[in-house]
Amino acid sequence: MDKELLRLFDGDDVTVLGLMSGTSADGLDLCRVRFTGRDRYPRYAVLSTGFIPYPKEFGEAFKRPLELSGAEIAHWHMEWGRWAAKELKQVRGDYDVIASHGQTLLHRPPDYTLQIGEARCVVQALKKPLICDFRSADVCRGGQGAPLIPIVDDYLLRDENDAVLALNMGGIANITWLPPKRSGLPIRAWDTGPANTLIDKAVIDYSAGRRLYDKAGLIARRGKTDRKVLKNLLQDPYFRRDIPKSAGQEQFGNDFYRKIKAQINPQTDTEWENFIRSLSDFTVESIVSECGKRLPAEPRIRRIYASGGGAENLFILERLQERFPGTEVRKFDLPGVDSGSKEAFGFAYLGYLFLRRIPGNVPSVTGASKACVLGTIYF
Repeated sequence: MDKELLRLFDGDDVTVLGLMSGTSADGLDLCRVRFTGRDRYPRYAVLSTGFIPYPKEFGEAFKRPLELSGAEIAHWHMEWGRWAAKELKQVRGDYDVIASHGQTLLHRPPDYTLQIGEARCVVQALKKPLICDFRSADVCRGGQGAPLIPIVDDYLLRDENDAVLALNMGGIANITWLPPKRSGLPIRAWDTGPANTLIDKAVIDYSAGRRLYDKAGLIARRGKTDRKVLKNLLQDPYFRRDIPKSAGQEQFGNDFYRKIKAQINPQTDTEWENFIRSLSDFTVESIVSECGKRLPAEPRIRRIYASGGGAENLFILERLQERFPGTEVRKFDLPGVDSGSKEAFGFAYLGYLFLRRIPGNVPSVTGASKACVLGTIYF
């Protein structure tokens, strides 16, 4: 191992470029962070953030992962690496190492998980080490490999006296319950069900591809929820499974969406608006139901920090505030880290933990048999 690589492991300062693309498959979030320290709670400074939209063909493929053949998955694995290598050359500012989540295409723990993105393409082009494959070590120990951001929520949000909830709404919604530090209670976290994935699919269909999402929830606001449809959706077997659990396109992907759409068969503007409203309330009610079933009534949740694309949906935020009376619902926003950059920051932090040989999973969350260092480095 050369001296420069050893410095990454042994030095007190490291600058990590975190990369994240979620199940919405709209592009790559970036967060460049300098960490100072050697334990789980380093000082940090966010140096820059950004977003690189995916080419159209990426989104079309990555939103239907279960329909891809093995050869197609291999193709997109290499293509993602080549594309990222080209795009990341345009990123301004120096950094020591890249921490990449990659693009999840297959996730059925504890059997397998697959995040594509050929690391060697990026390493060879940028002459920078790259850490990736953050989920496999947890899955190998019988865990869900998800969610991985709870350790980041603990780092950024845990309060001494109050219980708080971190809610991330990408394609899938996941929560992290953070009891007060003084309580001694363990963190709980899991995927509650769909966030934007079904809503986005409906909006794309309704607009014939002219819109990719329900901006600010305006379409849903015009509709009326079909209570019978909503009740049926909440009967899905996923919601009867106990935690730990995680979800993806296998549970709430194209097959799930097509089945619902065929049953409702929206035709008119009003029917589409009602459909999108019902799917939006499905997101809200699945979050509320999962919290009610699996979290203790005390200590009471004082604040909910919402992040991800769903945090831009004002209709969903308003409905959440209605359904969590007495709890403050706010968008996640910390110095240098906002709702859009939080998960990219999270993978920068997981990259830091890898270099310090500190476990990045939370066994009480994922169900893994033990805490372990997450990731693999290419150089």
